[in-house]
Amino acid sequence: MPATITILGDTATIDGYRWSCPANPLTETMLNARLDPNGPAGSDPNPDLNAARAAAEAFGGQVLSYQETAFDPEAIY
Repeated sequence: MPATITILGDTATIDGYRWSCPANPLTETMLNARLDPNGPAGSDPNPDLNAARAAAEAFGGQVLSYQETAFDPEAIY
């Protein structure tokens, strides 16, 4: 589920474990470079939110909005 942060004066959104920042392609590239090239851990029920939190913490940003994945008791995390 998507998460939006403000970082270095730009607003960026991660959705599907991929960052987008139309206002600044360099910020987008920097954020995508921080992501694990093998993809998110299969045990993480909300990888976009956790990546957004990590990026905001690393660069002094702030998570503006997010949509948490609903807990599914049938899923194996």
